[in-house]
Amino acid sequence: MPRYTIGELHSPEFNNRYFFDGTLGALHAADGTTFRLWAPTAWRVVLNVHSGPAAGTYPMTPDQPHPGVWECRLSGDQDGAEYTYTLVFEAGGSGTESVDPYARAVTANGQRGVVVNVDKLLGQATRMPSFGSASDAIIYELHVRDLTIGPGNGITHKGKFLGLTEAGTRTAAGNLSGLDYIASLGVTHVQLLPVFDFGSVDETGDLRFGAQYNWGYDPVHYNVPEGSYATDPTDPTSRIQEFRQLVDAFHARGIRVIMDVVYNHVYDAADSPLERTVPGYYFRMRPDGGFYNGTACGNETASEQLMMRKFIVDSITYWATTFGLDGFRFDLMGIHDVDTMNAVRAAVDDIDPGIILLGEGWDLGHHPDGVVPAHHGNSRLMPGVSSFNDFYRDIIKGSNFILSDPGFVSGCVGSYDCVQSNAGALYDALLGTPANRRFASAAQSVLYNEAHDNWTMFDKLRGTYTLMWAREPDIAKRHILATGTQYIGRGVVFIHAGQEFLRTKNGVENSYRSPDSVNVFDYDRAGRFANEVRYFKDLNAFRKTWPWLRESDYEVIKASAQLITAKGLHLSYRVAGAFGTGRDALVMINANYSSWHHPLPAGTYKVHINDGVVHFDPKAQEINKKLVVPPLRLAVVEHIN
Repeated sequence: MPRYTIGELHSPEFNNRYFFDGTLGALHAADGTTFRLWAPTAWRVVLNVHSGPAAGTYPMTPDQPHPGVWECRLSGDQDGAEYTYTLVFEAGGSGTESVDPYARAVTANGQRGVVVNVDKLLGQATRMPSFGSASDAIIYELHVRDLTIGPGNGITHKGKFLGLTEAGTRTAAGNLSGLDYIASLGVTHVQLLPVFDFGSVDETGDLRFGAQYNWGYDPVHYNVPEGSYATDPTDPTSRIQEFRQLVDAFHARGIRVIMDVVYNHVYDAADSPLERTVPGYYFRMRPDGGFYNGTACGNETASEQLMMRKFIVDSITYWATTFGLDGFRFDLMGIHDVDTMNAVRAAVDDIDPGIILLGEGWDLGHHPDGVVPAHHGNSRLMPGVSSFNDFYRDIIKGSNFILSDPGFVSGCVGSYDCVQSNAGALYDALLGTPANRRFASAAQSVLYNEAHDNWTMFDKLRGTYTLMWAREPDIAKRHILATGTQYIGRGVVFIHAGQEFLRTKNGVENSYRSPDSVNVFDYDRAGRFANEVRYFKDLNAFRKTWPWLRESDYEVIKASAQLITAKGLHLSYRVAGAFGTGRDALVMINANYSSWHHPLPAGTYKVHINDGVVHFDPKAQEINKKLVVPPLRLAVVEHIN
């Protein structure tokens, strides 16, 4: 019979009795390695060493001062030794073999943990200077394989971490690719889709173009880089060294690195090291012992459990300190709880307060009574943690889940059912959404029009029923208009890789396991849409130049902003003192298919943005009555009072 019921495992009494605040895992030293495992429900634990001079089995002993902790120390240098644990949960019971949940290195496909001297292997990580506010960030989300696997892209290490470290690469057509291309854009951060060990790709199988693909939202070993991205998945150190090289390469170009983390569920709960070492503890469970499934992935982790919370904080701390990472994006963050996210914030603040935390604040999961979910409705309880702003997203392009549904840039006006996609709602969204989201500041609002999941914006606009007639030049104007609104909005700018050149996935909504032919990054398309890419680069430079675009304090924003027009497909507003004392900004967004003759009081003006062009040294000019904003264009004008 089990020693504990689900209710007991998730009780305050169990958590308080067995909480351990020390270091877990295989703790390497030159004269010996301490193997330390938290397994409070185990009756007996055995360490299995599968390789090296100390190969054999060793009984582990309870750490008497710390209930629930088991230890075994092996003398001598155990660097490179492969190991697992066997746990027996009741007298006379059969053993359960498990990989260490805290393993920092594993064999191919994660079958065994490996002792590794990470400090010796990598040396100390060098951090970039601490970043400012999250609202200063321009985040560029990419997938390692997408950006490197393509034939003819000039990259040698295809589908690998090292592919994003190569300088001087060009496509066969002569266009920039890889690291040089990304560095040319002017973004502040890259965000990597999951790069920790995931279960859907066979690391020892065929990894060439078209062979295997997955985004990687199916974690197995949380503290180990993914082996399919390493040049040698069978060498446990290769993936560690090469991921560090990737981070260092971006840092050398002045670009910070955010890691997409998926602590809300695991690939296979029954086979997870978390479940195999402490069955029923780390996951939200039904009374009958089944897994709750708020993630639609078969299970959901229980961040409110003290040792799960510690696991998340320990893991984040490890990645930040060992690899010098600059931020973390939490997949399905709403599954977690407020206390856990605040604990993560406190932990990274001790490392570098400039580390960015953002996540999907959707309201989902089976949180126990008294546990406050980490969804965007509770953002004010999580200062320093930003959430993706779906309110803004759906205003701009229509429902994220209905392809045909129109938004502001796709002509959502008049007879169409466009209650949310109106100019007034867009105005609120561009001021950081103070009226429609419970954010503490605009810095908690992540402004995005597309991401790795759901349709790319190009494919969405192509499929919108108000644009069935539209030709590609028209789609392109609407596309860059939508992107431009991100840059004049308050909050965190988030760009999906390829958004700058109207990336398409041929209408595939969620390409998480689609072939490379769908997901591959087409650098030559950037050449085809060179004007759009140039505009994108200029928007990055423009936003970096002017602090008013990055203001996050709601009181300051409210005091300076004044709505002028919010009617139909027209929005305009004034921002007092945006360019200096007595130098206001006038922002005009024309989503109509005809020019907008926007009335202006007679005076002196400088046109910073209009007709798809950013002017970095605009000349003062006298305007008497109006400014013409062409169809489907954004204008930003300076009024010199």
